[in-house]
Amino acid sequence: MGVDPITFEVFRNGLVAVAEQMSAIIWRTSFSTIIREMLDYSTAIFDPAGRIVAQACRIPIHLNSMSRSLRTALVTIDTWRPGDIVVMNDPYSGGQHLPDVQTFMPVFVDDALVAICGTLGHHLDVGGMRPGSYAADATEIYQEGLRLPPIKLAENGRMNDRLLALIAANIRQPDKTLGDLRAQTAALEVGAASVRDIVQRYGAPAFREYSDETVATSERRMRACLAAMPRGTYAAEACLDDDGVSDEPVRVAVAVTVGDGEVTVDFTGSSRQRPSPINATISSTESATYYVVMAVADPTIPANFGCYEPIRVIAPSGTVVNAELPSPVVGRMAITHTITNALFAAFASALPGRVTAAYYGMSNVHVLSGDHGAGGQRWIFVDIEVGGWGARAGKDGLDCYSQGVHNLANTPIEMVEAVYPLRFTQYELVPDSGGAGAFRGGLGAARDIELLDERGALYTQFDHCKIPAFGLFGGRPGACADLSVESGGRSTRLPSKVSNHPLRRGDVFRMTTQGGGGYGEPRERDPALIERDLREGKVTPAAVTREYGR
Repeated sequence: MGVDPITFEVFRNGLVAVAEQMSAIIWRTSFSTIIREMLDYSTAIFDPAGRIVAQACRIPIHLNSMSRSLRTALVTIDTWRPGDIVVMNDPYSGGQHLPDVQTFMPVFVDDALVAICGTLGHHLDVGGMRPGSYAADATEIYQEGLRLPPIKLAENGRMNDRLLALIAANIRQPDKTLGDLRAQTAALEVGAASVRDIVQRYGAPAFREYSDETVATSERRMRACLAAMPRGTYAAEACLDDDGVSDEPVRVAVAVTVGDGEVTVDFTGSSRQRPSPINATISSTESATYYVVMAVADPTIPANFGCYEPIRVIAPSGTVVNAELPSPVVGRMAITHTITNALFAAFASALPGRVTAAYYGMSNVHVLSGDHGAGGQRWIFVDIEVGGWGARAGKDGLDCYSQGVHNLANTPIEMVEAVYPLRFTQYELVPDSGGAGAFRGGLGAARDIELLDERGALYTQFDHCKIPAFGLFGGRPGACADLSVESGGRSTRLPSKVSNHPLRRGDVFRMTTQGGGGYGEPRERDPALIERDLREGKVTPAAVTREYGR
């Protein structure tokens, strides 16, 4: 059967629309602010082999690894039937960290498996030794929460109530967590029905052919882009401040070899895995690598499994980029952001016009908890603050904006204050935090949160409080992050990774996030851009004199 190009594009976009419809269902029916407001979830359609075929515009770090999880589930679970739902979150079975719970539903037409719908949501709490399941002091994954290998959550359309009860018994916020899980399964049901409608419209043979062609088209385009890149091997490295246990920096080394329409990304030389949760499993490392290669190749290529085929990842086992069981991994974004910046630095030699200087480089997770929320219930607030993007050729970096690899939304402070005993007393951009350059790095943000409960606790997973985001081609580094707590008129500076720091009513948690690196020599900056920055308060006169000599 030949593939008509117009019909093919209608089909391909129809599958993307199904994934977007699933995304809308989760958004409208979820319970927690981390999913409903931050939008930390993803949806996708897969073929029967587990290859991602279509996805919603959500979280790249999720979507680029879901195929690995699904392929594990297909091997682990022998029989898939209509109405089945498989759930999993195990980082050592294809997942990334325990709060990311994945669900999959097979789609059958006339007793034949034609597709699989999938969702992934970051859950408010999955148990473990700390509220929100972020334990900066964890030394093994067993301390991080409930670990689920691929297992059936529903069978023949009937939910596994015993499994739901087991999950509820091991988490701190069962109503919200199970509510979000129900939102994911509702999205699966809607997605499966829509996929069946598409199969009915085109027929099962055409559906399979067009699905294969969707993946093949993206692979061809990716190989053509890689073939057009300058051949060679390009090396770089980037570091974290520390692992939260020792002060020793954590190194991610990368060598990128481009040639023959393929690319090999070798992480040999990266630090050994650490006894703290900053480690990443291979799925996280692959996902971050796929993101960067797709971004520098051609962002218009439809994102699916075909984009991954020309990319080979070498990640030595037992390192921070391919941790071995039972290493803790809840803070794996520390490594994936570092991978992203290291890869941008490597590609800068070959493609200087397509990359940015280093961005803020960390999912700045902060968890606040207390005992006296609405109705006297214990409460947990999980949020992620972002910083400045690196500048690029021709443009300044974006200010306090979520970088593409994790693509999160900003949780409205009005929503937080309406739900939690918290008050935001400051939220603004930080002048001079972007690295100087011909094009300036994006600004970080200052955010102060006051505790209104009688007592509470603070948990953080930050980084780049010591090592700033680097600039490129003469651009200056951005400003570092900074954390502190003000209590009783006294300010205490905090390390980047904190567990169970006690708070009392009136204490204020203060964070300043990282600025992005500059691009190009500062003295080459257009005077009109400097004047604009001064008018907008993004730089101070003292910094203009110091950095730009004016």
